[in-house]
Amino acid sequence: MILFIKSFFCLIVLLSFLKSVKKIDFLSNRFPMCMQLIPGWNFFAPTPSTLDYHLLYREMNNQEVEEWQDLYSPKEKRSIYSFLWNPEHRFTKAFVDLAIDLINFSHIAQDKRQIYISLSYLQILNYVDSLDHKSSSNKVQFLILTNSRAHDYKVVFLSAVHPISQR
Repeated sequence: MILFIKSFFCLIVLLSFLKSVKKIDFLSNRFPMCMQLIPGWNFFAPTPSTLDYHLLYREMNNQEVEEWQDLYSPKEKRSIYSFLWNPEHRFTKAFVDLAIDLINFSHIAQDKRQIYISLSYLQILNYVDSLDHKSSSNKVQFLILTNSRAHDYKVVFLSAVHPISQR
């Protein structure tokens, strides 16, 4: 009986590992109800994020285009107390969620004009527009980059050029 339990446990661990690396899709398609019994070992997220997101923007006027300015980049090294006191956490979480939502929506949008009225696009644009801009600038554009330890920087979203609101 103990041998059966050990064998069954090893089989479940093996199948759950293979399920996480997508090696047993043929079993999932053939026996969907049985595969639901195999536990998933991802406790914190279905697929944890492996990318860093960066927000850049640039100002423009009729004659010249400014250089890209880094508005948000994740910190390379966090404080030892960041698990207790991390006031930037809410902004980081909000920006990453908006960036992921915007990138995913931009891939599935039928018409690119739909992207410009999406909530995530408008929130990022509103944030960029609320910054202090040069008095000579009258337009703004933002850019979202990704990178990871394994991959170099990649442009994943480039906004349209928008007029800066007058305050």
